Amino acid sequence: MTYFKLILMLLNELDLTNESQPMLTSDRSPHWSTPVRIRAMHKNSRRVLLFDIDGTLLDPAGEGRRSLRRALEDVFGVTGPVDTYDMAGKTDWQIVTDLMRAAGLDAETIAASLPAAFAAYARHVEIAAPTFKMRPLPGVLDLVAQLAADPRFILGLVTGNVREAVPHKLRAVGLDPGAFTFGAFGSEHHDRNRLPALALYRLEQGLGASVPPETALVVGDTPHDIACARHSGLRVLCVATGTYPRNALVSHNPDFLLDNLGDLTAVMEILGSF
Repeated sequence: MTYFKLILMLLNELDLTNESQPMLTSDRSPHWSTPVRIRAMHKNSRRVLLFDIDGTLLDPAGEGRRSLRRALEDVFGVTGPVDTYDMAGKTDWQIVTDLMRAAGLDAETIAASLPAAFAAYARHVEIAAPTFKMRPLPGVLDLVAQLAADPRFILGLVTGNVREAVPHKLRAVGLDPGAFTFGAFGSEHHDRNRLPALALYRLEQGLGASVPPETALVVGDTPHDIACARHSGLRVLCVATGTYPRNALVSHNPDFLLDNLGDLTAVMEILGSF
């Protein structure tokens, strides 16, 4: 039994058999929730990078919040305190639940409508994406292109975003969703801490081999990214490109901390030797 399958079984909250729902894809985009065949991983030979999206790869510029507001209006008829709620590092599952609780809805009503809310959010993101003001953060386009072409690395996503919205956000800033071959998403569990193990379990299924925890690194911009890495026994690289300044991240003791991903030499030194 692999390390990450054991973690998931111990958590006893994730259905390991329900992984077949496809996501919206381009010709090159993977079905991130299903096992994808990837070149075999030999011990100590490949490094696994688990990227957050908002605040790490791109500046969302409030676009996700606007799309979520429209989705909540469509599905629930209320938005709750969506304009002031701190979304950084949280899953969309948690965000929707918190906002609707604040709006006075009961837990049963919220839970029953979560799938519709996620679908509505993805739809609004897709519709609005061509006019998004989102932008890639410093160094991200060059870094992802370099990593995707480097056989030493396997790129994945661990993000609070609704799975089906992710390809539209990535394409909006010039990133190819196909660069990321597996992942776990904020529409799959309310607790971000559960996501790295789910992502790596899926990778193990695709590889047909175990992934040693020491070969995986979370890349994010919030204390929640640090916490989810620690929860799964992984190391973490934090960047101060989101809503948390460098001094706030330092207090959470990430393994690596950079102002941004703009210095490719410095970034690659970390990624190649962690």
